Amino acid sequence: MSLLYILQQLLNALQVTVIYALLSAAFVLFYGVTNRINLAFGALAMWAAYLTIMMVSLLEGVTFWPLIIVITAGVAIAIFNTALLGFSIHHLVVKKLINARMQTMLIATIAIAIILEEAMRLINDSRELWLRPVFADPVPLVTGGAFPVQITPLQIAVLLLGFGIVLLLILMMKRHPFGLRWRAVADDLQMAALCGISLSAVIGLSFVLATIMAALAGSMIALLYGSASFAMGTIIGLKSMFIAVIGGLRSLQGALAASVALAFFETFWSAYFEIAYRDVAAFCVLTLFLIMKPEGLRRR
Repeated sequence: MSLLYILQQLLNALQVTVIYALLSAAFVLFYGVTNRINLAFGALAMWAAYLTIMMVSLLEGVTFWPLIIVITAGVAIAIFNTALLGFSIHHLVVKKLINARMQTMLIATIAIAIILEEAMRLINDSRELWLRPVFADPVPLVTGGAFPVQITPLQIAVLLLGFGIVLLLILMMKRHPFGLRWRAVADDLQMAALCGISLSAVIGLSFVLATIMAALAGSMIALLYGSASFAMGTIIGLKSMFIAVIGGLRSLQGALAASVALAFFETFWSAYFEIAYRDVAAFCVLTLFLIMKPEGLRRR
């Protein structure tokens, strides 16, 4: 039973890994070309989570579409809306602060996060939104033991889609022309500009792509856990920032590896210890890791 219980927790940890990997990728995409940390990605994920639940519930009520089409359309609308929001934020705020001090960007993005959270709170009268379970019928993987190991069709879809997108993003950064330009700007911004690369285009597209990653993570949270809270963006945003820092802030592979480590730690903490102290334990471990890192890595 103990081994089967551990196997179930491993499966649970994979879905948490997907969410953290997408959000930390957003931090990496933006920081790599700006040397600035954007603390609004957690709020953008929250925005997408709310929109996903709102659109899926609305489409279920006004259409006779199959459930899979309703979910696909609701997620697509939520991600598209969040991407437009990210595009607007970039042109109205972020673009004007690229050359400002790092503290200026931090303060501005914190303000953006607060505005988004308060706007969504007011829109929904300070209520969390809930979504009925979808594609949640368990698929048994191990049934002969004392503890059944199972997974749902939604979890399978999220794992395939999430890991597929992260791996595709890593591959794109290695082979695609945009990835080559992104790496050039990340390595040496001034030299990239002298070689004819449009810095504004690369930075703008990086921010929109990062917003899409955060929006996708928010939609997955809404579908997997069936709820969205206007305050959820703060915690997941901070955790994802820690993950990106530990992974190297310019490495998608490092962010993925750090996401795996944190997701497995949180999942097994919740399985064996008091779940109310999970976030406290996670932040303590993250802080301890930063303290214990070699001096060169910590400075970088």
